[in-house]
Amino acid sequence: MFREPEDPEVNPFRNYRHTVSVVALPAFVCTLLLMLASVQPTAEGIVPLWVWCLVGVMLVLGVSWGVGRLAVRYQTRHGNPHCATHIGRTYMQLVFVCTLSGLLGVGALVYCVLSGRLWLHVSLLLPSMLAAVTVALILAGVVWQLWGRRGDAE
Repeated sequence: MFREPEDPEVNPFRNYRHTVSVVALPAFVCTLLLMLASVQPTAEGIVPLWVWCLVGVMLVLGVSWGVGRLAVRYQTRHGNPHCATHIGRTYMQLVFVCTLSGLLGVGALVYCVLSGRLWLHVSLLLPSMLAAVTVALILAGVVWQLWGRRGDAE
């Protein structure tokens, strides 16, 4: 049913560049969305846009984590070789969460920009993008340190 991997990786988190390729895009998009939404003007009595974006990001992460758990359990029961170890299951779940949150984050960013809720000025966009890249690389480094070493012990 599943094709055997040519070079099975014992711990996919061991390579920092590979971990960055999985974690960085959703972290960048969600951080950029939150940073840009936090500096937008709001009318009195209306909930600020950054609150809605934060609630949306948390909701997407929670739902995608739950659905990812179900998907990984299903794949484990059906003999997916990538889900044979604990670190492999963790990696597959992280890939699922990052893919879904990255897609929905890009969609939310596009919607907010095209609907006029987010105003993009170069004076806001460039520092926000630099800060979002920094946060994405730091988060990827944390994931790499936590799970890259944990898989070595197994």
